[in-house]
Amino acid sequence: MTRKSLLRRGLPGVLTALALAIVPASASAAVLNVGLSGCPAQTVEHPFARWLDNANYVLAPGGSFEGSLAGWTLKGGAKVVSGSETFAAHAPGEKLALSLPSGSSATTPQVCVGVLDPTMRFFAANDGGLLSLMSISILYYPPGGGVLTLPLGVNVGGKNWAPSLPTLITANLLGVLTGGKATVAFRFTPIGLGAKWRIDDVYVDPFARN
Repeated sequence: MTRKSLLRRGLPGVLTALALAIVPASASAAVLNVGLSGCPAQTVEHPFARWLDNANYVLAPGGSFEGSLAGWTLKGGAKVVSGSETFAAHAPGEKLALSLPSGSSATTPQVCVGVLDPTMRFFAANDGGLLSLMSISILYYPPGGGVLTLPLGVNVGGKNWAPSLPTLITANLLGVLTGGKATVAFRFTPIGLGAKWRIDDVYVDPFARN
């Protein structure tokens, strides 16, 4: 099944869910021009090319964990630790990652995504046991206020660093109702007995692929 057909099939259900549930409250890089996705210009990379994913990706703010984590919300013992992902996908020489023990969570800063932003990916290492999983959620911030949290999926991985599978951001199609873009954040939460993870290099795909 193609990406486009997946998006078409997922749109009606997502629109209904959002309408009912919104509550008040080292790869080469290039710069995208304003307007390609409805969001400001962004620097794109190809961090997953060696895994045959040649899409353009944008690093989430602070998503390499090497500098400021301004805008990130860390809870329950989530913290930056030594030991970056081992592929130098963002840049060589990086040394840090984010540790997520059981009971913790980490939420990215708010980012702009357009209707052409179909997936997000990251690197992860499972420091827990066989029952250790990673839940990924997306938080939507409608223009009228409030926030809507929806599950994106669950990551299952081994102890060695590996890229996650592409996670489909189906609900970002709601951006067509707000000028072709939406404000979102992503939340990572270890789940399961003895859950403990490390994540690094969190990316969003700024282009739809055929």
